[in-house]
Amino acid sequence: MDNLIKKFKEKTKLQKNILRMCIFLFLSTFAVYSSSFFLAPFNDWDVSFYPVIGRGIFEHHLLPYNYLFDHKPYLVYVIYYLWSKVEPLVNGRFMLLTLACAGLTSYFLGETYKIRKWKIFLSLCIFSAFCDYFDGNTEVIQAFLISLFVYLISKSLKLYENMNLFLSGCVLSFSSNVNYLSGFILALISGSFFVCTNLSLRRISWFLFGIMSSLLMIFLPFFVMDHGNIVEYFSMQHHFLHNYASNFRDRIAGIAYLFCDLLFLLPILLSWVAGRYFFSDIKYKVLSFWFMFAVLATALSGHGYTHYFSLLYVPAIMMLVILYHDGKLKYHYALIPFVLYVEVSMVLVVISNVNSMKHTARENPDFVAHLVGHDKILNINSDHSLYYLANLEPFEKFAFQGQMEIYYKENYNDIYMKDLMDKPKFVLLPYRGCVNGAVDKSLCSFILKNYKLDYVSYSKKNPNNNSGRYYELYELLK
Repeated sequence: MDNLIKKFKEKTKLQKNILRMCIFLFLSTFAVYSSSFFLAPFNDWDVSFYPVIGRGIFEHHLLPYNYLFDHKPYLVYVIYYLWSKVEPLVNGRFMLLTLACAGLTSYFLGETYKIRKWKIFLSLCIFSAFCDYFDGNTEVIQAFLISLFVYLISKSLKLYENMNLFLSGCVLSFSSNVNYLSGFILALISGSFFVCTNLSLRRISWFLFGIMSSLLMIFLPFFVMDHGNIVEYFSMQHHFLHNYASNFRDRIAGIAYLFCDLLFLLPILLSWVAGRYFFSDIKYKVLSFWFMFAVLATALSGHGYTHYFSLLYVPAIMMLVILYHDGKLKYHYALIPFVLYVEVSMVLVVISNVNSMKHTARENPDFVAHLVGHDKILNINSDHSLYYLANLEPFEKFAFQGQMEIYYKENYNDIYMKDLMDKPKFVLLPYRGCVNGAVDKSLCSFILKNYKLDYVSYSKKNPNNNSGRYYELYELLK
């Protein structure tokens, strides 16, 4: 009997030591992972384009899309431009934006659910590799605005009802003009909230008043400067998004990817259902609605991009924190696959961030900025991040890699040729674009005849690597 007890204690001690080692390994990986975001100016090259469009608004006084085009609503460009001016660091700038948004998200969720804010913040950060949360794409801002909405609409049931409903409507409008996905999510949450509480005309009127008044404020610059701009603004978005829509096969692949990620969250969801939170306080219903409608929005988007999952990641992590706080978290060991998935994702992100640092060095933005100066540069389906890194001026509003082809389809080369006829001083091509067929032969022929090669960005160790960040810079012959 004594031997049995001794063996049991030794086994328990061994298990504890293994657990400590696993926790140490996970936290060590997290430390390296979070630090790696300060190696390069950005880790998702989408975000590098937002401040450039914002520059057109604030420095050139050109409303979207008279300066540059991207299909997102224009408040994105305002926010990212202002952040780039307020935040002094270049490397890690968007990581710091994420931390700021995560802090605000934690504050409002902590206030709503009466849980310590630091626990929410720490949980959001530690498991962030699940959805590329630290990349700083628009989803981090959307999550903050949705958490503010949840706080205001929950508070409206107890205090300052009319004012909080009005402000909730304002948040819905602002969030929609950061990304339409969050507007879709908040519209569904709002409808469900009113159905579950009180469908009085007065309450809905205050909410709608907040939406309409804030929309008027958001689009006031368009009405003041030029009425036609707002028509072009929406028509260009609609045309691009129509062409950008995924085909059936891509949609199925995106939904399958989403389903696989949801499997890792299954222990949290089952514990949440078992805890009967949905049938208790309205604030728990709202959190459940947030998760469900975020899953729906992500599935309907048709694109299985990992950063889209941030919209469902935040409510899922909030559920996890609440369950742990209330002692209702079941199936603890079933979370091991989720933790392992995050661990592997962190390692892959570190590798990606190191490569991003190398790519930035090879791009040599300081040299390009000095060479090009204030002259406009035409980008023919090459690296658009140079507009941000080297503070370049665009010759053509479609400068984001691949967007010209999406917008104009088979006619996109004709638009490029028309631009070349206007003789821009500098032209940017993909690395080896004229060799591998990435650039049309007629364009290559014109450029090689009228331009000289100034600089080539590529990997000397692997010259056959055609990364999207590598390019060839040409200058007009005198």
